[in-house]
Amino acid sequence: MEKFKKLAIGENRKISIILNHKIYTDIQVINQNFNREKYPNHPEMYQVRYSPQHEFSQALRMLFSEITNYVDYKLVQNNILKTQGIKTTNIKIPEEMRCSIAFYTTENPNIWEAIPVYATEFNQLKNEIAQYSMTEPDFENLLLNDNTAHIVQESHINKIRKLNKNVCDNLKKIYAYRCQICGRLITIPYGNEKKVIEAHHIDPFITSLNNNFNNIIILCPNHHRIIHAYNPIFRLKTKDFLYPNGYKEGLQLNLHL
Repeated sequence: MEKFKKLAIGENRKISIILNHKIYTDIQVINQNFNREKYPNHPEMYQVRYSPQHEFSQALRMLFSEITNYVDYKLVQNNILKTQGIKTTNIKIPEEMRCSIAFYTTENPNIWEAIPVYATEFNQLKNEIAQYSMTEPDFENLLLNDNTAHIVQESHINKIRKLNKNVCDNLKKIYAYRCQICGRLITIPYGNEKKVIEAHHIDPFITSLNNNFNNIIILCPNHHRIIHAYNPIFRLKTKDFLYPNGYKEGLQLNLHL
């Protein structure tokens, strides 16, 4: 397989996307070249482009048919109102219908994977977390280890575990398996064939349900345990952790926050 490679700033690339075990070709992805001097702390922004007639676009319309039908209905309503001279507003998707598509790279830089994410799956998961009174370390362990799960194994849990693993695996590769706080590759003295590095949710997942890359930081086991033990505040603006006793610890490595 080809080595993992992120897009350079401003780079355009033609890729293929896997969705529900089918591959869609000739899709463009762009790492937006916005003004980084004006917005130095803004994360990179990627655009995935395809035409409305593209086979991938049609597949998404089928996949999210409830939203598609809702938007089509609202567009018809708005057109009728416009003919009557009535001002219309932007279409808003009801909270219970909201969903998204998550894109993840693979070992081949020209092939990405797309995974649909439904709000209902996260809501069901939140109810189960509350039912079992899970702590954040317990749930992080659940997301990363199939054999340690002690809540009901349903499809939405497995999907969220897969989403988490894809995000974490890609971030670990970006940082070359080094801790973002200490910058160390801790396996060097013992041989570099093993990768001992962990992922941590900045805002606890069990309360935020935020599994996006900008809520995950890559840490060595020591710093991961320290953060769970002392529960410092992560300050996004200064990119550091503020501990209860006033101690501050910043990031040595940062490519995504």
